[in-house]
Formats: sequence, C-alpha cells, structure tokens
Amino acid sequence: MKTRIITALTALFVAVAALAGTTATAPEASARVSSGKYTWTTTKTLTGARGSYPVTIRGNVLTLDIRGTIIGASKHARIHQTRTGGFFDYGGNRYVLRKSGRKYVGEELWLTINGAVVGRTSLTPRR
Repeated sequence: MKTRIITALTALFVAVAALAGTTATAPEASARVSSGKYTWTTTKTLTGARGSYPVTIRGNVLTLDIRGTIIGASKHARIHQTRTGGFFDYGGNRYVLRKSGRKYVGEELWLTINGAVVGRTSLTPRR
C-alpha cells in the first residue's frame, strides 16, 4: 500500500513539473518572411549556375522586380509562412526558406521529381 502511494505521488509530481515546464518556457520567435526589398539568389547544385534577382515582398506575395515579361512564368509567387520561415513555388520548383540572422536561406526543390534538392537559395535584405 505504501509503495502505491509513493508511486502515485511521484507520478503526480512528474506530471505537475512537466506542465509547469511547458508553460514557463519562452515563446518561439517568429521567423516569418518579413515584407521588404531583397536580393533572391539561387545556385544549382550540379552545375553551379547562379542567378540573382531583385524582389519585393509585401505581405505574403513575392514580386520579381524585373522589367519586361518572363516567358511562361509569373512575376509573383505566394509565400506560405511557416514557423521557421516560409516557402514559395515558382517555375516548377519549390523554394524553402529558413531565417538565418537577417536573411533567409534554404533549398530549391524540383517538384516534378518528388521534391529532389537541386540547389540552394537565399533572400538577402537590400536597401
């Protein structure tokens, strides 16, 4: 009987301590992709080909700041915000971004081949 009481009290103590630990922790900082002007850079893994483009982000929309038309592609992409940053689909690829200091870095995934990683990408703030 005494062993059962001690076991029950220990379990209760552990449960209360676990609950207190979850409520006392600091909230996670938001890593959402912030509005502003950025330089979007992509580097292909296999070829090393690199491209840099000026972009503007307003709310959840990324806009390429390039004059003229882009054949077969839009100038806009919707950003899906996540806890660690966000992602957007553009030109058949998905660009996954994570906050790293003042900029965002991540991978370029080729959606037609089950999300195979085909490059690196970044968004760097510009003035």
